[in-house]
Amino acid sequence: MSIGRQIAHIRTLAGISQTQLARMVCCAQSQICKIEGGGGTSLAQLQNIADALGESLVIHPVFQAEE
Repeated sequence: MSIGRQIAHIRTLAGISQTQLARMVCCAQSQICKIEGGGGTSLAQLQNIADALGESLVIHPVFQAEE
């Protein structure tokens, strides 16, 4: 499951709207929509979202060998 889909799932389970989450992390609702839809964002913004949802941000790097 993508990070955006995970955020949407956790947000929905918590009963929080995109607008409410956006207010909690000081961004526009359209930014939350973009992230949940698979758009990119910064690690700092992902950390803010995780904090607002009471979750932890865990990064597992995957490096692909150059061909």
